[in-house]
Amino acid sequence: MNGKFSATLRALLLIMMLALLPATGQGAAGSWQDQHDQLVARLRALVTQEGAFGPAYQPLYHAALTWYEQWGGQPQHKVDDWMVPPEEYATELAEALEHGRNYFAENSGALLPLAFEQQLPGGKVARANYWLTLPSGFSEKGRTFPLVIGLHGTGWWGHKISFVRKPRKDASAGRVFTVTPINEGGLWQIDMLNAYLDELLRMLPVDRDHVYLEGHSLGAMATWEWALDNPERFAAISPRAGRGEPFRASRLKNVPSWVIHGANDDSVPTGFSDQMVIALQSCGASVKYSVLAEVGHNMPEDLDENQVVDWYLQQTRSHEPAPADPRDGLGLTDAGFSPWEIVTLPATHLWSSAGPVLLSDRDAAVKAVLALFRKAHDMGQMADSPVLEKMDRKTNVTTLWMATPKTLRTGGKTEGSAIEQPGAQFVRFYCRGTTQQALAHLAGITAEIEAAGHHLSNELWITPLTLWPETPGAIAEYRVRLN
Repeated sequence: MNGKFSATLRALLLIMMLALLPATGQGAAGSWQDQHDQLVARLRALVTQEGAFGPAYQPLYHAALTWYEQWGGQPQHKVDDWMVPPEEYATELAEALEHGRNYFAENSGALLPLAFEQQLPGGKVARANYWLTLPSGFSEKGRTFPLVIGLHGTGWWGHKISFVRKPRKDASAGRVFTVTPINEGGLWQIDMLNAYLDELLRMLPVDRDHVYLEGHSLGAMATWEWALDNPERFAAISPRAGRGEPFRASRLKNVPSWVIHGANDDSVPTGFSDQMVIALQSCGASVKYSVLAEVGHNMPEDLDENQVVDWYLQQTRSHEPAPADPRDGLGLTDAGFSPWEIVTLPATHLWSSAGPVLLSDRDAAVKAVLALFRKAHDMGQMADSPVLEKMDRKTNVTTLWMATPKTLRTGGKTEGSAIEQPGAQFVRFYCRGTTQQALAHLAGITAEIEAAGHHLSNELWITPLTLWPETPGAIAEYRVRLN
């Protein structure tokens, strides 16, 4: 064969072979998209089979068949290797239904990925995907089961999930429904969570007197917030490594809590759980407190979830009216401010941060708070008071302060590094909003205060009362010492 012709033929053959190889880059995306679209069409065609296995399974298949279309695949977002790839799961689900097999019954104890979508009262549409595990015998007519809701922290924001044949650690042991909603990012929204729970109660045979709530880190803060806002919905809660609202602890008088925190947590210091536990005990609430030695922010793998579930199942939802929300007694107007008043506070002893703290620097603020908590912990005490912000209104310099534990104040004695703050009179008001809004309000009422014969110093004390400071819904107490 002519050498030139042979080279040309080889080149043509190479071009043909390359054309037959799987596409990469943009082509691969198109190939994946074709597969995705075919699976979506296949699952849509199976919607008529939702009720094939009875009313207990119908809403589950409805939420599962739509899950893949909404959340099931983007080739650049891979699921963890302990999950079944979304395309593989969708294919298995479709094949089972096409052959008349109950896929969920075949995979007892699996983590099922489902889709949630509801329109909230204000018109906003809330969407999420979530995992569900089913208890044994849940489809038997007339039976109801407890529900455990778990809220994750920031490490799982928008995390890609898929089907898991067997959870790595099944704490429910077939006794309860467990659900794990996935937050796309930002703070957990309580209106969305309420709508989500409403949907779960509609679609699952849940025993409404046995709904339990737990969460880690940001999820623990949402656990506190959701339970404080809606204590009538829960039989018990278990926040882990979070921060709550001691000011509102009385709302949980009828809701038992098991608070869990790592002793070495330097992200959300353990003192924040101390404050909630002390506040709950003070109002007569039932509370368990586990401080895990040598544990940091993340919960250890060997945390005994079965023990927690055992404790949950001993708790039943109270039907007593929830105590009034302390926020409602602050006298806040629609504008977000209470009337100002003159208060006299007694002398007290406080610990101070080592120096000024820039609150916008989260790491520096956490270190300063952690140092205050350690003063109590090093003496074998719990932090039983809020962390206060003391601002010089002239320089805007802020330091952090915390009252010494009550157990150290007996007989007028206290720990040597504490600073005595003499009794004094203050102008006090409450503000819903940011510090800048409160300062602007203070400037607006200063003439009125002075006309009443009071003279303001530059010493401003701020006590945050709710979670998420510097947000529109944050509430804090503001006190200016009088000269």
